[in-house]
Amino acid sequence: MSDKKVFPVISDTACVYKWAWNTFYTYSGESASCHRIESEKISLEHFDADYHNTEKVVDDRQQMRQGLWPAAGRGCEYCKKIEDAGGVSDRIYSNNLPIANEIDFSSDITQPLISEVYINNTCDLGCVYCTAELSSKINSELITHGTNSVGEIPIVKFDKQSAYTEKYLSWVDENYTTLRRLSILGGEPLLQKEFWKLLDRAKDVKNPDLEIAINTNLNASFETIERLVVTAKQLVKNRNVKRFDIVCSLDCWGPQSEFVRYGLNLERWQKNFEYLLRHKWLYISVLQVVSSLTIKTMFDFQQIIANYKNQGHRITQEYHVVTGKVASDLYHPSAFGSEFFKQQLDEVETAHPITEPWDEETKKRIAGINKLLTSGSVLPDANRLSRLKTRLDEIDTRRGTDWKSLYPEINEFILKNVV
Repeated sequence: MSDKKVFPVISDTACVYKWAWNTFYTYSGESASCHRIESEKISLEHFDADYHNTEKVVDDRQQMRQGLWPAAGRGCEYCKKIEDAGGVSDRIYSNNLPIANEIDFSSDITQPLISEVYINNTCDLGCVYCTAELSSKINSELITHGTNSVGEIPIVKFDKQSAYTEKYLSWVDENYTTLRRLSILGGEPLLQKEFWKLLDRAKDVKNPDLEIAINTNLNASFETIERLVVTAKQLVKNRNVKRFDIVCSLDCWGPQSEFVRYGLNLERWQKNFEYLLRHKWLYISVLQVVSSLTIKTMFDFQQIIANYKNQGHRITQEYHVVTGKVASDLYHPSAFGSEFFKQQLDEVETAHPITEPWDEETKKRIAGINKLLTSGSVLPDANRLSRLKTRLDEIDTRRGTDWKSLYPEINEFILKNVV
């Protein structure tokens, strides 16, 4: 696309996400320029105009063109903090992707080349850092046990969700041939009829430049995984899409992984994952959320992924520090200070398996996270640690788990640092 400007052009803060990426939540009718950014409600009446060009997003673009970061509280602080620590943020990583060369960042009004959608909250897992908005399992737990210690209450289904879902699907129909990536999230997409409906619509039109990606917890039945592979193969073979990506979410290994991702059957996850690896035409990625409860066995999981890579399997990896107001307060490793997790994070960074050139870039991202969490002389936050213990004790009561047996060193540290 020679008539387009190369991105970024003149700004040290410009982020390709602001121009090329849209995250949409059908369950609330809200739009954002990425999943870390504060979302904004858009109207059904002005859906097409506002979907990707809200006043705040347009203002963010103007700030970035001037070399400024968007206003505090927008969510861009996630990348800024990593960059300030000397790491590679999502912003820097994404600005170097090939799609960045197709963006004219001089314009205030644009259409996304990447569309990310959260369909609804139907999910079979109740991850500790997740919310009822994104997990029907968590919502059911709140209905059964009542409000939890962090003030979450059961959600009421958005009465206009169906209307927003149809608006979004119509938008995809109209823009399908110009999209470069369509990313589908949940809850758990494989359990949602809307996900399969979206794939059915893709069968009716061709876009040889489009990548379809699905984020899945990979806890579904083997028959469902087989159905996914058959459907994806048909789309690729018929050139309805360029490729099909499956992003498999798992943060760590062993019983700690089943505690963090409550409801997970780790043996089933591994069986499903190995089945996907047999299909070489699929693009397989592993997404790990870094939190105080996942660092303990991240290295163990790293070794397993390294073994698969050494067998010749093409696997990319992604790391993200836990986000969200409540989750960041409770599960962000920073509550433990800069020393507690340093050795374990150093091991994970050092052990990151390098088998392809892109692994070097991913290693830079985990290195950046390591710097963010372990640089300086940050002391433990007793108040946050106290809230974490209260929440974990409550989880044990409601779920019949035993966090202290899984994390004895964390329990001991909290007891020593909380008066």
